[in-house]
Order: sequence, then C-alpha cells, then structure tokens
Amino acid sequence: MGWTYLSREALARAKAQMDEESMGVRDEIGFLTIHQRYADRFFPGTSVLHTRARYALFVPWLFEDLAGMTGPAAQRALRERERQLAGRLREMGESQVIGGRVFPKPSSQPPSTVYWNALAVWGILRPRLNERTVSRGQAHRLLRTAGATTDDDGQPLLSFDPPFVPLPERPENWQGGDITLRLTAEEAEFLRERLVQLRRNGGNELSLLARLIKTETEAPAEMWADETQAVAGPDQAALMRAQQAASLAGVGRAVYDALLERVVEVDDKREIANRHRDHLAAIITTHGRLAAKLDISALEADIGALPPKLLAVVTATRDWIASRSGNPTALFDVYAAAEARKGPRARLAPTPNGRARRLEWSSDEHGLASPLHYRWEQVSTLLNDLAEAA
Repeated sequence: MGWTYLSREALARAKAQMDEESMGVRDEIGFLTIHQRYADRFFPGTSVLHTRARYALFVPWLFEDLAGMTGPAAQRALRERERQLAGRLREMGESQVIGGRVFPKPSSQPPSTVYWNALAVWGILRPRLNERTVSRGQAHRLLRTAGATTDDDGQPLLSFDPPFVPLPERPENWQGGDITLRLTAEEAEFLRERLVQLRRNGGNELSLLARLIKTETEAPAEMWADETQAVAGPDQAALMRAQQAASLAGVGRAVYDALLERVVEVDDKREIANRHRDHLAAIITTHGRLAAKLDISALEADIGALPPKLLAVVTATRDWIASRSGNPTALFDVYAAAEARKGPRARLAPTPNGRARRLEWSSDEHGLASPLHYRWEQVSTLLNDLAEAA
C-alpha cells in the first residue's frame, strides 16, 4: 500500500484529532479549543506527539541524507530510514521512541510528520518567499537542486536556498551504530539559540517557552509553579487565566460524564454506577474555586473568540459552579446543544442514534475527567533535554 505526504490542511486536522485523543477522553463539548489556543500561545510549535528534542535534528539530517531523491522514491527511502532509526533507538533501551511500539513496522505518525510544524515554527526549516511552510515534498526537491546547475526544465538556477538552516555536525555514529535521544552540548546550544527567540502568536512578545528556555534549568514541577510565574512576564495574567480555564474544563468534562450517566439511568432505564457523578463532586472540591474565578472576556482577549456554543457552555458552567448547586441537570440543554455538533455521534441526544451511542459507552472504562494540560508534559521533556545535554 502506498503513502503520500499530507497537505497543510490535512496535517492541521490530524493535529487537532491527535490533541483530542491525547486528553484521555473524547472532546465531546469542545474544550479542546481552549487547550490548543493557550498551548499554541505559550508553547509555539509544540505537539502532544512530541517526545524528545533530538528529533528536531534527526528529521532534517534524514532529509539531507536523501538529497538528490524526490517523489515516491524519496518518500519510500525516508519511511525506511525512519523505521530503521526507531529500531536503533529501541535497541539502546530508549523509551520515548517514535515508532518504537510498532517496530519493525513503520510508524503511521513518523518523526517527519510529528516534528515538521515545529521545524518551521522554531526556525530550523526556512519559510518560502510567501512565508508559507515548505512541505516535505518541496524540501526533497529543494535538496535535489543542491548539486545542480539547472532545474528540471533545463533552466539555469539563479539562486539556491536549502530548506534547512545550517545544522550541527552529525554524530560519528549517525549512519550506523549506537545512537540515543540525548542531545550533545552543541546540539542543545543550536536548539536553544532558536527557541529563545520564539515570539507569542507571531507578535513581538517573547513566548513563555522562550522565557523558560532562557533560564537554562530543568522544567518546573508544574506549569503553575512559582518558577514559571516568575519568568512569565507579560503572560502572568494569561497564565493565571489558563489555569482557571483548565480547571473549568476539567469540571465541564466531569459534568458531561455525570449527565451521560444520568441519561443512561433515567431515560434508558439501565443500571449504571455513580462513578462519574461521584467524580464530579470530587473535582468541584479540587478545582471549583479556581474555575469560578475565570474572567471569560479576558480569556477571549487572550486566545480569541470562542465558538458560540462553547462560550455558552463555559459561561453556564462557571455560573453553575459559583452557585454551588451540585446538581448538573440544569446544564443539560446547553451541553446537549454543544455536543450536537457531532451529529449522529452525540450521546446526550434523545434519538435512536443517541441511544445506540450510549449503548457503546462504558462508564467503567471511560477515563475520569481531568483539567487541561496544555502540552506541559512535552514542554517539560524539551526543557529537561536541553538542560541535561551532554
């Protein structure tokens, strides 16, 4: 079976789906919008599929190794090289290997897919003249021209800009032998020089990621730690709101699960445990105080206007938490309206499709709701990789 490079639009859709699945639960109501927007603001170029920082060098090295190849031949060669790299890293006992779990099969999400956006945002992949991101196919074609004096039509090449900026020297064992995910000091410095320049949302202010990397220390214990606040600068207030929004989303996801349990019990007349209803009470105790403080207008100033149905959910949920009602049934209509965007997959709907979807849902197997994480685990690994470079 063949394979092709994804378009920028397809990659964006895939990224959204992967972010959603990484939350541990389906994003039935739409809280993922808040997660993605704040994560992109604070940590540009990051993805929930990122594992280790050295992949940001592995990918361009692999492309440069294949200079001269284009089209399907380059795609097949890259796929095989990425598969081999996964095997070599796995043999060294590395635990965060992209494709390690499926080796010797190739990964469906190889490093060149996972890190391509990061390479562009982090200034490792040069932009095109129109500022659009160079695609992987275009990168192969640009590399092919490195040793050529004419293009494919026989016309002389007036200039040549390789797709990647000058990279650190490859390790001696790059082509064969033992290799790990640990950065060398030179590699870490290369990445640090680019990451400390990252601006927030394309503006003039340094991103929170850049400010954290400037400290040249390991990651704080949590995103909301004093050490993070101390370097957040103009993002301090937004960071506080992001924490409040994370807590509200955690409560909101628990509300959805509790409502679903109730519909199964009351409307479908099926026995079901109170697992998620009990968890709702617990998460309100832990996160309700923070969630009730959220200034929604200020949140939208941080990350842009929310979709109307999500805005209605966020507003109603905050007000419900502040009321200390404890009974989520008053939120049913606004949550059902938000979930309706999923069409026949909506579980709260009083329709045959809704009942069928509820029959497929298992309260015991469905993960308990938790706050948004804004990719902090991946950011922490990046910070620690840079700090621990050999």
